[in-house]
Amino acid sequence: MKSLYIVLLASALLTLGSCKKFLDTEPSDFLAPETYYNTEKELNYALTGVYDILGNSDLYGDNIFYQFDITDEGVYGHAGVTNGVQVYNFSSSNATVAATWKTLYSGIGRANLLLENINRPTMDETKRSAIKGEALFLRAYYYFLLAQMWGDVPLILETTKSPEDTQRARTPLREVYNQIVTDLKEAETLVLPIKTVGFGGRVNKSAVRGILARVYLYMAGYPLNDKSKYTDAREWAKKVMDDTEAGHALNNSYNQVFINLAADKYEIKESIFEVEFWGNRSDAYTESGRLGTRNGIRCLNVDTGYSLGRINATPRFYNRYQALDDRRDWNIAPYIYGGTNNAERQYWAESNTWQRSCGKYRRMYEVVLPKSTSFSPINYPILRYADILLMFAEADNELTGSPSVEAVNAVNLVRRRGFGKTVHGENLGTVTITNGGSGYSATNLPTITITGGGGSGATARATVTSGRITAITITNRGAFYTSAPTISISGPGSGAIATAAITTPGSADVPAGDYSTKENFRAFLHDERSRELCFENLRKGDLIRWQEFIEEMRAAGTEINQIAASAYKFESRAGLNVAEKNYLFPIPTNEMSLNRALVQNPGW
Repeated sequence: MKSLYIVLLASALLTLGSCKKFLDTEPSDFLAPETYYNTEKELNYALTGVYDILGNSDLYGDNIFYQFDITDEGVYGHAGVTNGVQVYNFSSSNATVAATWKTLYSGIGRANLLLENINRPTMDETKRSAIKGEALFLRAYYYFLLAQMWGDVPLILETTKSPEDTQRARTPLREVYNQIVTDLKEAETLVLPIKTVGFGGRVNKSAVRGILARVYLYMAGYPLNDKSKYTDAREWAKKVMDDTEAGHALNNSYNQVFINLAADKYEIKESIFEVEFWGNRSDAYTESGRLGTRNGIRCLNVDTGYSLGRINATPRFYNRYQALDDRRDWNIAPYIYGGTNNAERQYWAESNTWQRSCGKYRRMYEVVLPKSTSFSPINYPILRYADILLMFAEADNELTGSPSVEAVNAVNLVRRRGFGKTVHGENLGTVTITNGGSGYSATNLPTITITGGGGSGATARATVTSGRITAITITNRGAFYTSAPTISISGPGSGAIATAAITTPGSADVPAGDYSTKENFRAFLHDERSRELCFENLRKGDLIRWQEFIEEMRAAGTEINQIAASAYKFESRAGLNVAEKNYLFPIPTNEMSLNRALVQNPGW
């Protein structure tokens, strides 16, 4: 994807990620700031170093979606793992937690060094301003992640000038957030519009505005609970919605959003900001992530798209969807790959809702060849337009006595797209078996053909039990149906009969009862954010700011324990292990030993 030239700047930053005294000697390989940052090219190299942190394996390259994003949506599907962040059983000495802390402060240190030297070269002032704005945004974003994960954190806004200056106390959370807002607001005046940038892998005006809306929603929720910030959240989300020059809109296909991420295609109307990974462009850099290799559809065939399939959706999450919601079977894969060459789709039984892989990031759509077993070029989505619409609706709802038409309409846009009804008219709604017939084979399944009704594209597959067709599952709902199509069944066996029905206008919209009161709409929005934004590292933060984290995690763990096959009851570990202390990560033990001014989080 977009070229980012990685240059290692050997600077003497003394961030809290590496607080220690150094020997009083002159380093022979030290690149001093006064000998660098003298040209526009060098400023851009330095900026690349700040961006590079996003794709680090301690952040969006691996940890954030593989270990830190375990919620009521998905669990870690490995029976042998009994300790670790992913099962909420770890201590303050956990190496993964420590590495993420260190990496975030490394990014902040790089941003501080760049900002201190931003005015050194003679160059075009518009370009200088854009670089400054991007650095401010990234520093703010790294602090935002720190604030979510650790709460009060040391606020360091300049490079450490003395090796003695290593004792930094934790800054109150409100002050950290205020600085985040200050940086973001300044960045918003400096960075380029998204259409000028041309792709989602670089900070742009829409990205800054959208992240400001997100930050304000967090400030409005737990633990700050500053309800006045809902006004700001609504305002910044609305700025993205009303920006006619940017022209943001939802892709007509939910699936296509994530196919684009895998196929190295930018689509800036919806995908506003994403983390860059190695792609198929000739000027691409070679930083790769693991999105899809860890949390994709389980598959051992490299050409199809190798994935461990280690993140399984919870039954609680599966049941959050309506059957007509196409997002369900995209986000929660109804099959894994097995059979011949491990390349055949093997569908789960309808009743099995605890072994299904996260299906959002599908490696079969990658275009970079040959494919790797360990790494993928799939970009990570940090901010999508769908989130803007849902943030607007949430903030608006908290500011009004009852749900507004504008807020409900914003959610309806998201839902209509999720149900495949953005521009596709009505689609296939249900298939009902009226006679299961006899003599059908469970290994040589009958063929289901769907014709007529004025539309096209609908497909389905049969389930056979004891010679009878016991279920017909829709695999594609098709489009533009005006009447019920005809279901034909052919193959070994006879006598099976099924009828079809199509969806009706408004079937995707928010049900009237769910926006009849402010409270009902709030609860609906909480679920809708999960249905739309699952596995995008937003659910845990949402649950915490709503103070629903423990309740939802325990409910998910309990349900798994009750319904999963005995061999898979281990998937309940995360939900049953969570405690109040898990609202925050522990300050890493090594940081506590180096910086005596730090105080540990409660419970750790």
